[in-house]
Amino acid sequence: MVTSDARYNQGQIVLHWLVAAMIICMLALGLWMVGLPKESELPPGQESVRAFWFLLHKSLGITIAAFIVFRVIWRLTHAAPPLPASVPAWQRQVSSIVHFILYGLMIAMPLTGYLQSMYSKYDTKLWGVALPRLAEADAAARETFTDLHQILAYLFIAVLILHVGAAIKHRISGTEITRRMSLWK
Repeated sequence: MVTSDARYNQGQIVLHWLVAAMIICMLALGLWMVGLPKESELPPGQESVRAFWFLLHKSLGITIAAFIVFRVIWRLTHAAPPLPASVPAWQRQVSSIVHFILYGLMIAMPLTGYLQSMYSKYDTKLWGVALPRLAEADAAARETFTDLHQILAYLFIAVLILHVGAAIKHRISGTEITRRMSLWK
């Protein structure tokens, strides 16, 4: 087993796991809520709960975006600990690419979600408070950002599976790279 004392600082570790948990919950909520029936699809007299879940998803998304901004700023101002010398060059390169994509997706997902909401005919609300409208409703733009948001969600899931798979592989092989971001020393 290869060990190294090189770890991220405690703040970055907590942010990593907090943001990771929030993103996984948001992806799960997003995939589930789009399958809920619209009011017009229900029998007369039945109310849809779809609007509630969409409003919750939007509020959570904006809140998580604030954590992501904080995490990106933290990461830009705090260097990552070096990888152990035993990690092959190709794995270092793949790791850099995957992390770059993850950070890009962490920025792109809330941005496309916000733009999708902004071009909707409904106000964008943050925990019940309507945010200023920055654009007029535009069905075509809304549809474009809806499609993009959905494509990015599936890409995010794929990259997260790759990221978690690599962490599991490293844990099983005993390289202890996962110790760098572990909540426990």
